[in-house]
Amino acid sequence: MKTRILSLALVLMLALTSVVGCSTTTNPEDSDNQGENEQASGTKFTAGTYTSTTTGRNGELKLSVTVSDDKIEDIEILEHSETATICETPLNQIPETIIADQTLDVDMVSGATITSVAVVNAVRDALEQAGADIDSLSEPVEKEITPAEDVETEIVIVGAGSAGMIAAIKAAEAGKDVLLVEKQGFLGGGDTMFASTSIRAGGTRFQEDLEGQTGEDFYKYLEAKGQEYYPDVVSYETLRTYAEKSGEMVNWLTDLGVPFGSVIESSFSIKTLDGSAPGTHIVKALGNRIDELGIEYRLNTKATSILMDDGEAVGVEVEGPDGNYNINAQATIICTGGYANNPDLVAEYAPQWSNRPTTGASSLTGDGILMAEEIGAKITNMDQVKANPLCYVYKGTGVSLTAITDYCVLINHEGNRFVDESAGTVTSRSEAMMEQTNNEAYSVFDQTVIDDLALMSGYNDSGYFLSADSLEELADLMDVDKETFLATMEAYQTAGETGEDKEFNRDITDPIDTPKYYAALVTPSMQSTYGGITVDIDGRVIDTNDQVIPGLYAAGATSGHSACAGSVGAALIVAVVFGDVVGETAAAEIN
Repeated sequence: MKTRILSLALVLMLALTSVVGCSTTTNPEDSDNQGENEQASGTKFTAGTYTSTTTGRNGELKLSVTVSDDKIEDIEILEHSETATICETPLNQIPETIIADQTLDVDMVSGATITSVAVVNAVRDALEQAGADIDSLSEPVEKEITPAEDVETEIVIVGAGSAGMIAAIKAAEAGKDVLLVEKQGFLGGGDTMFASTSIRAGGTRFQEDLEGQTGEDFYKYLEAKGQEYYPDVVSYETLRTYAEKSGEMVNWLTDLGVPFGSVIESSFSIKTLDGSAPGTHIVKALGNRIDELGIEYRLNTKATSILMDDGEAVGVEVEGPDGNYNINAQATIICTGGYANNPDLVAEYAPQWSNRPTTGASSLTGDGILMAEEIGAKITNMDQVKANPLCYVYKGTGVSLTAITDYCVLINHEGNRFVDESAGTVTSRSEAMMEQTNNEAYSVFDQTVIDDLALMSGYNDSGYFLSADSLEELADLMDVDKETFLATMEAYQTAGETGEDKEFNRDITDPIDTPKYYAALVTPSMQSTYGGITVDIDGRVIDTNDQVIPGLYAAGATSGHSACAGSVGAALIVAVVFGDVVGETAAAEIN
């Protein structure tokens, strides 16, 4: 059977990225003669090595292509600033496929489209330098595909974010046969990959010598938040469960290689030692453990429905590269994340954030919620969402700058502050920003951010920020009332020195007085959702009659666990803890 696989050829014609510079290296002694030989002999290329630079998601991507007279011999990525872990698949897979198939007609890596297109565009430019017939290299390629067959396993897990990967690891460690499926082209395709600040926990090894940092203290912190924001919605049993297990799970992640080590006591936040984003570290560590255990996983494989037999979940139907087939299983665990990237669901349940950019993963389309609802699962708390006020829009894609929350001041176009930048919830700050001119503001910070946070240093290298040696010079680069802006910043710096913020009574930890000075134009984005499939404390799915659906479990943002993680809890530790819970529960309950 032959079938046509999704190609980049059309995408390339849309010019999603542009080549910004290129250079050519061929045999310097006879390059002109080589060109004549090519024309005379009809060979595809002028032999040599060619380099090209194009723009990826986070900045410039540079590669070299080596060709003989009639073959693409080698492609080497020379420089890039793409997001770790996400970029590894397209940067490795696409060059390998181009060389193996001698074509530019290659599949996109789902979830890493911008990087995928950047690689192919750069290779295309290099081959143009080599005199290639680009049209012939971009023609559709037919591939032989063996029809998919149904498979059986003990536990099938849908979604390879942190909850799904941890569930797979825990079930496999319990001796169960596990199959993990992920619709994107890489592991870690959910919210976890984009976790840019910290993980919250109590009782970790990093908090042993600190007062008020136990698991019980963390629970009391969460309980107070719950009573403040959603006293009649939040599950205090959920809060206690993940507070008590949080320290154990962070220690476990650390043992797997995640470089945690820095503690912010006031918020129970555990950060990486160098200030880099923890999400990619977590995904890499979990991926390594999955490989160590030999857990089978299938990428580019989307679950389309939950299989039921006499009221019991018995697996899932999936759509993979080779077609549709069933995965029959004794236990089915849904960990597909929320619905932040499903416009229809956002319009239905959180219409105030419709038509906003998103800083959430592209995979967050509510698949698991919709599949579960279709077979009679109870759906709850769908209005529990998080909007991120620190969204920088790059090439139409939202990039979260949440990591600079404690370091920055928000300034509107009139040059004024309009909110306490670190109080309330991120959603309440987003609501305040929506009332400003153009629904946006400048996030202003200083060199401290670049020095302390590796992630932001990388973003700066990619050109996300305006920068200047003085606030006066920075104001000239911004679209603000300069006089008001300078007065606002002077008052803020004074408040940082005296400890008295007369305007918003903020507890200022960084007075923003260390050159250079930086500004990023930010706007509220739709980031995450925390409602969906109703589960009990062990992750068993509940139906509309408030009964457990045998064989079906859910964890992470696809259920929310009534944790109200946008305001009360902390979504990353919720996913980590309940991934552990459902993996162990399912393993214990199957025959």
